[in-house]
Amino acid sequence: MANEIRVDYASGNTLYAVIRNATGQPWQPAGQAFADWGAGGCNADDYAIPLTYRSGSRYVGDFDVHIPAGGYGIQVFQQAGANPADTDDLVYSREIAWTGTGELTSTKLLANKSVQDKVSGAVTYYDDDGQTVLLTHTVDDAAATVTKTPG
Repeated sequence: MANEIRVDYASGNTLYAVIRNATGQPWQPAGQAFADWGAGGCNADDYAIPLTYRSGSRYVGDFDVHIPAGGYGIQVFQQAGANPADTDDLVYSREIAWTGTGELTSTKLLANKSVQDKVSGAVTYYDDDGQTVLLTHTVDDAAATVTKTPG
């Protein structure tokens, strides 16, 4: 996938994104790991994911495919100097449900291919390509309840 990070902001700026896990740790692209901010002498420049201007006040960037599936926060900063700095202004933020290969959205779950296994009852939802699994719900049919569990 590409361009999962999207933000509308005035043209003529330099923007970058920082991805954070549920505990607030930023992703360090070079080390391909989450760590506490400032650990090992790191700063904003070590966490920055550059965003590219695509005209019409749209900036885009790639969500690192090395980040495991889960929920993450994306923060977008306006770069004031020559390099990203801890003092740069936050201009946008949002949450993302990441499948490990792309963003999980309700549109993808509702509009794309889904297959139910008649033996197990599991329902598998696919990405736009019809091949990449986004999510599998498994069914537990015990007693008087049926429980769907994301897998």
